[in-house]
Amino acid sequence: MALEELLTEKQARGIAAGVGLSLVAFGALPAVAPGPFARLFGFATPDAASASMMRSLGVRDALMGMGLWSAATHGGKYLPWLLARTLTDGGDTLAVGLAIAQGKRDPRFIGLGALALGATITEAALYAIARSSKARG
Repeated sequence: MALEELLTEKQARGIAAGVGLSLVAFGALPAVAPGPFARLFGFATPDAASASMMRSLGVRDALMGMGLWSAATHGGKYLPWLLARTLTDGGDTLAVGLAIAQGKRDPRFIGLGALALGATITEAALYAIARSSKARG
């Protein structure tokens, strides 16, 4: 089966919209409650500077999720949003991997890395399939 035969353009847009909404939900927690987010994923309770960084990353994820959802839902160009998320989550995966290599072995933190890796793989696969489907017409 050829890559472009896996999903129709409409199905790819629907999945991309779902990914976007999941990003909004994931980004909301650190944006509004960095302390609980930190505890959930094995970080120390953040000081004001670390909480600011977590909020910023949460807002980044939520806004990129809204952009992906909107583009996928309203017939816009959603492939650039998917590519941006693939690269962003790939960077997050790399950053967590480096921390693990340096000794950060908290299972909750490793779980955060697994989420980032899963998102990277999902987004990359959806990007490739959607790009192929779009090229098909």
